[in-house]
Amino acid sequence: MSFDENLIALRQAVTHTLGVIDGKLRNKANKADVPTIEQIDQRFSALAGSAPETLDTLAELAEALGNNPNFATTITEELAKKATKTRVTELETQLGESLTALTDAFNQGAANIQNSTNEQEAT
Repeated sequence: MSFDENLIALRQAVTHTLGVIDGKLRNKANKADVPTIEQIDQRFSALAGSAPETLDTLAELAEALGNNPNFATTITEELAKKATKTRVTELETQLGESLTALTDAFNQGAANIQNSTNEQEAT
């Protein structure tokens, strides 16, 4: 490749590179159109400040739920532990049977004491 050909190729490469850079610069946001961090903070404060009651309500709800991010799962698991109506009926029956057995044992014990007392008095 001759010197002139190299210069032409170099000029074309530089022109191409400058075109790419120019395109990227044209697509870059205009500094006048981009809000500053302070402006963004002000806009956010204005937005949050316009609904303090709503934010208070959300904070109160979160606090009431124990700030638990898995509240629904926790409640579902606790509800699954709840006794069914059938299980409550079974427990009531067992309790009734146990109370009957306890009453019978108490009455038998009282009768044994009474018999023992009567026998001692008779002698």
